[in-house]
Amino acid sequence: MSTPNPDIQPRENILLTALKLFSEQGYERTTVRQIAKTANVNVSAISYYFGDKNGLYKAAYTEPMGCPSDDIPLFDQQDMSLEQALTGLLSGFVEPMKQNELVRQCIRLHMREIIEPTGLWRNTIDNEITPHHQALLTVLKQHLGLDNADDDLHRLAFCIVSMGVHLFAGRDVIEKLCPQLIETEAALDIMLARMVMFAIGMIEAETARRKGRVCSNS
Repeated sequence: MSTPNPDIQPRENILLTALKLFSEQGYERTTVRQIAKTANVNVSAISYYFGDKNGLYKAAYTEPMGCPSDDIPLFDQQDMSLEQALTGLLSGFVEPMKQNELVRQCIRLHMREIIEPTGLWRNTIDNEITPHHQALLTVLKQHLGLDNADDDLHRLAFCIVSMGVHLFAGRDVIEKLCPQLIETEAALDIMLARMVMFAIGMIEAETARRKGRVCSNS
């Protein structure tokens, strides 16, 4: 039997406390002392685990939900069917929804970062979202039989991913209008299956549009 790592629990406590405070108050209005007091730890513990406020903020921003590029292996595999690839892609959005309040705090913090930027959002676009988008384009090119990604393929990729993004950004709206759609893990599994079906429908529609364009030009 392995010995439990005594560092995991205190570090996670600080991280989750910081996530909550940063998401509610923003970076500038949240102090290291406030985080330490709320987490019931010494300020030195924050320095030990995260270095400084910037290091803690970056960890709170990136670690709880992971990074978009971490999900690339879920859908970008040569032997995957289209349905398998889309299930892997969209599960990267649906599975975190099962973590409830943690996801709310992460979304709130990411929205704050967009409005009150510290530089992490731009880094996320460049280093995480862009590789994720390019990987999806590779999958779509493969299944549509294309050599290059044109504007319509980018449009298709954005539309597919937007279903998952809306689960995050529009969660409060969904809970107000149709809470039963996301209130249980079983409901979220159904949502995932439907999103995959809708995504396949988008791809089929784009395939038909391209074939019609070719026929009309012949």
